[in-house]
Amino acid sequence: MLITGIKSRPVYDRLTPFPEALLHLVVGQGSGGTAMSRLIAEIAPGADIEVMYSTESFTGQNHLAALKDAAPGRFDWFASNAALSQALHDRLSQAFMGTRLYLAGSESFIGLAMKVARQFDLNADEVLREHCGSLVRRVWCVHCDTYSENITQRVFSCSGCGKPLVVRDHYSRLMGAFMGVQGDAEVPGELPEASELDT
Repeated sequence: MLITGIKSRPVYDRLTPFPEALLHLVVGQGSGGTAMSRLIAEIAPGADIEVMYSTESFTGQNHLAALKDAAPGRFDWFASNAALSQALHDRLSQAFMGTRLYLAGSESFIGLAMKVARQFDLNADEVLREHCGSLVRRVWCVHCDTYSENITQRVFSCSGCGKPLVVRDHYSRLMGAFMGVQGDAEVPGELPEASELDT
């Protein structure tokens, strides 16, 4: 059976200020805006804060106006998670010692942002992640190297190669996604029962 029962969903944090941070880089999307606003209010007055927010959201939640009001420093917003991800890459390429990263939003968004953070060797002492909203999954196809976003079904068609994929319970931190494998590889046409994922 392809579904092994091994569960490796990441364990998330609650965003709280790093007391030693020289720069608080607060990054999130959609429903993550609530956690971002709470964090900004908890950071000591006068601290250096930069906020980056994407309005792309699976749940339809948009906290743009509230974050604009709450952000005391630089504020950048983006229409898509992909655009924010590229901007985060550019920003981290200029980061200095003492920068601390806070991520809030969907599991798909956090996985994407962590992939960027790992390119700059940020470790667990420098990043906090708070999951907000739906637990839809980001799935990586092991056959064509394509990512499919916001997956809620155990069996679905890959957006890249079209193969019927089964979502495994294994989350790859390296890929920032759950693994999707061809469900009928051994017996063509024979797929596991379709069901909702634990979201």
